[in-house]
Amino acid sequence: MNLFAGTDIEYEEKKEVINVCKAWEDHKKLGIQQGENKMLFTLVTKGKLDIDTAAEEAGVSVSEFEKLMREAGYKVPETV
Repeated sequence: MNLFAGTDIEYEEKKEVINVCKAWEDHKKLGIQQGENKMLFTLVTKGKLDIDTAAEEAGVSVSEFEKLMREAGYKVPETV
């Protein structure tokens, strides 16, 4: 039996625990990214930030940023 010293947890079970920790970190990063995007969407909607700059800050193209805004329920401002 392949056990860690001082535990009764087999190797494969311990590996699963490590994967859960990584999943939690990934989940936190996703939440932070969603929060940042929401702030950018709000600033663009209020006219405080132009969409080109917001897209650059988000690391995506303007068309992708507009798509993300729509999917999140925000109105994409008209461009002149």
